[in-house]
Amino acid sequence: MKKHLKNLILLVASAGLFASITPTMTANAKTKYYTNPYTLRHHKYWYSCQQDYNGNWNYSRLHFAKHSVFFATKTNRKGNWHHSHIRAKYYFVRKHNGWYTFGTRNSDDVYHVKPSWRYMNNHKHWTLGEFNPSNNDGGYQINPPYTVWSYTTFMTKDGWYYTLNHLPNF
Repeated sequence: MKKHLKNLILLVASAGLFASITPTMTANAKTKYYTNPYTLRHHKYWYSCQQDYNGNWNYSRLHFAKHSVFFATKTNRKGNWHHSHIRAKYYFVRKHNGWYTFGTRNSDDVYHVKPSWRYMNNHKHWTLGEFNPSNNDGGYQINPPYTVWSYTTFMTKDGWYYTLNHLPNF
């Protein structure tokens, strides 16, 4: 009887020791990480020069990593980039009718972009058009035309955009 009790105590002690050295955090199997499509990740950076709500021109840069997106802005061409980032566990991306919608999960702060070939300055460029629902007025504009700012694979001093006369079906 004493031998069985001694073995039981030894077993409980060794199990306690094993439990104390094993990690207590478990992976959440329900966490889904969205993967950016190759179309968005193919180029390291996408550059744009856009007009803000106050009429000032700013440079913007997007970088699509595998599971997140990095933003950078600056006010003049020779200035420093100011960075921000949406981490993978808060990020989502989805495609519908050629448009990619991405942003922070459970937020109304989303971006709509569409990759396409466009002629600018008499040259054909691979671009990423960002839909601007406010037309630089702030908020959401109800009536068209809508502005679509063009991101290119190189930085330029010109702000390129085109207009849409209908609300896209994202």
